[in-house]
Amino acid sequence: TLTFLLPAVTTMFRTQEGSKVPGARAFTTVPFASLSFSFAQQTHRGPPLASISSGLFGAAQIEPATGFAYPDEYCVLAKKHCPQLAGVGVRAKRVLGLKNINVYSVGLYVDGPGAKKALHKYKGTSADKLLANQKVFDELFDNPHFEKSLRLVISFGSLKRSQFSSALEERLKPALDKAKEPPSTLEAFTKLFDGVNFKKGTEIAFATRHKGELVAKIDGKQVGNIASPALVKALFDVYVGPDPVSADAKASIGRGLAALLNE
Repeated sequence: TLTFLLPAVTTMFRTQEGSKVPGARAFTTVPFASLSFSFAQQTHRGPPLASISSGLFGAAQIEPATGFAYPDEYCVLAKKHCPQLAGVGVRAKRVLGLKNINVYSVGLYVDGPGAKKALHKYKGTSADKLLANQKVFDELFDNPHFEKSLRLVISFGSLKRSQFSSALEERLKPALDKAKEPPSTLEAFTKLFDGVNFKKGTEIAFATRHKGELVAKIDGKQVGNIASPALVKALFDVYVGPDPVSADAKASIGRGLAALLNE
């Protein structure tokens, strides 16, 4: 769970376009200091979500739930021939069972030639079969020979630094404990966000390439690096592991990888 601190009075939820949510008047006065939101996996019923990739690899996209643009290439470690966009999605949470809050958008970038070589045995596999095979994602991220990066852009302007880091810690800790990683690794990860003022549009990048080293940048400025293969795997598993925080983002990424392999 993630707790958002809200004012004690006159709290009005609004849609992305600024219109009032139906029934919101009943909640304009909040009689307690905080509300907890569930991190249950996103589900979808009805027409396909717009945030699901159209199946292109290396093509610029707009993440439609948040409106944030994702360029076709994104340079974190490399200076040229940068990793290409595989897919995008949104991290959302339901508030009091009433509406979803889009917390941040997420995009995955991978080095195309490197990924194609690492996953060559899956050439010809359909997007649906590829997405259903967790080994594809595991083999992609276990390969240390090419760059992979995550680009997160904050959409929920009231998000606190502690909320963001605590939410990731909840997902990372079980995996790090299982890998017998020392507590200092998670502590170092949390310290990456010290002093950061989160606001709408804040950009967070995580990248890895060699020897399991994680490099973090916030709004283009490098804030640290941590040498831990276990942390790298745990962090990327948050988005493309067996239980991703955004099933739609993983589906988009799977479609992008299938397009790359079947070019």
